[in-house]
Amino acid sequence: MKTYLRPLGTVLVLALLAVGVYAVSDEDGLVSLRYLRDTFFPSAVQTGEETANKALQQTFDEAKKQLDTLNGGSGDSVESGVYSDTLEQRLWSEGQIVTLSTGGCFVLVEGFVDLVHTGVVIDVTAGTEVPSGGQLEANHRYIVGEDTQAALTIRSGQAALGVQGNYSLSAGKDSHTPFFDVSQQHWFYEPVNYVYQRGLFSGVNAHHFSPGSSMNRAMLMVVLYSMAGNPAQTQSSPFADVPDGSWFSNAVIWGAGQGIASGTGSGFSPGGKVTREQTVLMLYNYASRYMGKTMAAGSNLSGYGDVETISPWAKEAMSWAVGQRILSGVNRNGVLYVDPQRGASRAEMATMLRVFCEKIL
Repeated sequence: MKTYLRPLGTVLVLALLAVGVYAVSDEDGLVSLRYLRDTFFPSAVQTGEETANKALQQTFDEAKKQLDTLNGGSGDSVESGVYSDTLEQRLWSEGQIVTLSTGGCFVLVEGFVDLVHTGVVIDVTAGTEVPSGGQLEANHRYIVGEDTQAALTIRSGQAALGVQGNYSLSAGKDSHTPFFDVSQQHWFYEPVNYVYQRGLFSGVNAHHFSPGSSMNRAMLMVVLYSMAGNPAQTQSSPFADVPDGSWFSNAVIWGAGQGIASGTGSGFSPGGKVTREQTVLMLYNYASRYMGKTMAAGSNLSGYGDVETISPWAKEAMSWAVGQRILSGVNRNGVLYVDPQRGASRAEMATMLRVFCEKIL
């Protein structure tokens, strides 16, 4: 980098000398200051930047030329899996390790990727060196320094990553989700994998699970209906806000018929949030009424700080869910809360369903 700064320093020195001569020959010193500010400095900075960028581009072009030579000179073997001519993103799967050497470039678009290297990797976007052992920042461009190897390990179900230059690729996991937003570092990683692999949950789109977003009542009914094998329904919807033919109508009709779910007083409210107490009641009814199981005794909830906020119709189910560890309390300043009225997130729902399936069904 010092080499690139020398042309800029030379230009600035020449600018100052020229301005000094100009000031001596002019009676008004302010003219010299204005000339320095408005003409020489902008010109010098622009010239220095152009010179530095040109030098950096030459270095990159030389490194790329060497990579092309090592690869046979074609630069067109993207399909071979060992060379990429551009930073165009592709999808990589969990557990895969992409290893690049000097001159290689990469950009993470979405997902979670760990970086381990043996020397110097530069975050070109931030203008800093990147320590080994961290995670990539999305939409930052990186370049592998001299005498360095960089290993990129995919930690999310999939990641969108652009790689340029020679690289080697090791195999990843045989089974994984397609989600950019679910990584091995997340507490909900195992539950999301569980419900996805069993077809209980899909993503909100092809590559996003959206773990923090809330479930609604229709979504939960569709999940329970799927667990039951999607039995055919011939009846019409008993709720005005559940039109026949909607993506959730069969699930709601089935759930109401089995006594798993009821309305809210103003219809079924399919788009309304499903609270934690509503969730465990539906699970309790699924096991007891639909599956005909004998339900285990519940847990004493008197030690929870918000026990009085549990709706009367949900107390038995809440006690059972806590006793079976389907639902866990939240510790706030040394006091446990069950948060019965809080909406259940998709990550929480996946966690509850995993325990329910493994322990109850």
